[in-house]
Amino acid sequence: MTTATLKELLDKFKQDRISAEELELLQAAVATGAYRELVEADILEALRQAPVPSEWDRTEAEAVLQHILQTPPRRLRKGWYWAAAALTGACLLAGDWWLQGHKTPTTAQVVPAKPHAITPGTNRAMLTLADGSRIPLDSLHSGALGQQGNAIISNNGQGLTYHTTGSTEAVLYNTVATPRGGQYQLTLADGSKVWLNAASSIRFPTAFNGNERLVEISGEAYFQVAPKASQPFRVNIAGRPDLQVHVLGTSFNVMAYTDEKAITTTLESGAVQVQHNARTQVLQPGYNASVSSNADQITVAKADLDQALAWKDGKFRFRDTNIQTIMRQVARWYDVEVQYQGDVSNLAFSGLISRRQNAPELLRILEATHSVRFEIANNTITVIPVNAL
Repeated sequence: MTTATLKELLDKFKQDRISAEELELLQAAVATGAYRELVEADILEALRQAPVPSEWDRTEAEAVLQHILQTPPRRLRKGWYWAAAALTGACLLAGDWWLQGHKTPTTAQVVPAKPHAITPGTNRAMLTLADGSRIPLDSLHSGALGQQGNAIISNNGQGLTYHTTGSTEAVLYNTVATPRGGQYQLTLADGSKVWLNAASSIRFPTAFNGNERLVEISGEAYFQVAPKASQPFRVNIAGRPDLQVHVLGTSFNVMAYTDEKAITTTLESGAVQVQHNARTQVLQPGYNASVSSNADQITVAKADLDQALAWKDGKFRFRDTNIQTIMRQVARWYDVEVQYQGDVSNLAFSGLISRRQNAPELLRILEATHSVRFEIANNTITVIPVNAL
């Protein structure tokens, strides 16, 4: 494809007058990555024609996108809004967002999702002490929270920390659980750090006095384990006594949601050993191990670290990810219910977007593909493929 042809297709896309055949050509060209600089330059030029300060640079790109996304469509030129949402998402906010999953472009009118106050999750969780008493964890309950065994507990509104006093009191067990729409961090008594995603929990001792350091999780957690060769660290999965993660190194992620197809351990650095019944598998950095509920084996594969760890960095990252997987993440982070109308089995998307976005803004970007539409009613999002309309 020539440069002139690509520019012509981009112009038609922004003006919402591109044909189905031309759209397929444009998508195929962009998917190769060979025209990235040209596409970025085109969007930057288009944005400079919008009513934003002329001196802005790439560091302000995200703020510009927020301005565009939050501006009612009627204030933008016809066709510009969707192009801005899609293409700035591709080239500015995400740096890698491009929209895939068009099945059959349609001439049917795409009705933007009605804005709804479905806001992103926040730092909040619930601490359950050994005696069963519960303490909300958020910015309103910060400072020293008390003592459990030989550990003093403090909270700064974003994270919980256990400091051991050196006494030999009996070890107690505490639990930190995040709700849907919540996330939290904690520092264990040995200095290991844990990030909890939404709808997750960790049960842990207030001190590690035995021969090993053992915790139990549900949902999803990212660990940075403090090295201590004489006291191995082990992660149990709640409800799965057949599966354990033995930590031989430092940083890794465990995704163990019950509504996902498999429990996946992704190693960022160091080494871990995944044990499933009598089978074991040692992972190297950059690989993951998956164990499904109906298979008696451990599947090891090259990991997409950016995608697996995006949540910890406050982002959604999708790479040819099916819409059901995307919406499960949306449901947990925005605490919403999701239902489907029509066949969505072959809808997949790629992209990167901040988890700070409100849900309607994220959905508008997905709708910019013209392959899917969303309806929001109360706290339920309905996913509708456009060709089902």
